Amino acid sequence: MRPDKLVIVGYLMLALLSPACFGLTGDSTQPIHIESDRAERNEKQGVTIYQGSVIINQGSIRIEADIVSIYNKGDRVQRIVCQGNLARYEQRPSRSEAPMIAYAKTIEYSIAADAITLISMASLEHDGATITGDRIQYDLKNEVVKAKGDSTGRQRIQMVIPPEALEKAEENP
Repeated sequence: MRPDKLVIVGYLMLALLSPACFGLTGDSTQPIHIESDRAERNEKQGVTIYQGSVIINQGSIRIEADIVSIYNKGDRVQRIVCQGNLARYEQRPSRSEAPMIAYAKTIEYSIAADAITLISMASLEHDGATITGDRIQYDLKNEVVKAKGDSTGRQRIQMVIPPEALEKAEENP
């Protein structure tokens, strides 16, 4: 690949997965609304498990999964794990932008590591660009994205870049 094309792909990866993709600044201050068929809290282990068509809303964030496990240490959330046939995470980067949408069989958010990991049949979509693979890791603090296919080589990383995004990248190198 030519160096100028690498710059465009790099720019698009950053645009697709920038910290701004993870939402409106007020999202974290909004109340969290959780709906599920069942919930169980284990105080000793510090885990709450929601099961059955789980829907979580907080500001522009919407999570849909079969099972959501929230791990606490004291009164602080440490890790959130969403599982499903395909768990779905959606968040609007800004009021004027389309939402960023992530799918995977497992979506893990580690608060301490400030990282989101999409595991198995992972897909991330924003502004028409899509990246898919077996595993997509995003280190929010360091703004590092790592994506890989499966160990058999049958599922490789795929990226789809719409023509409009290429035009924007070429206009703003």
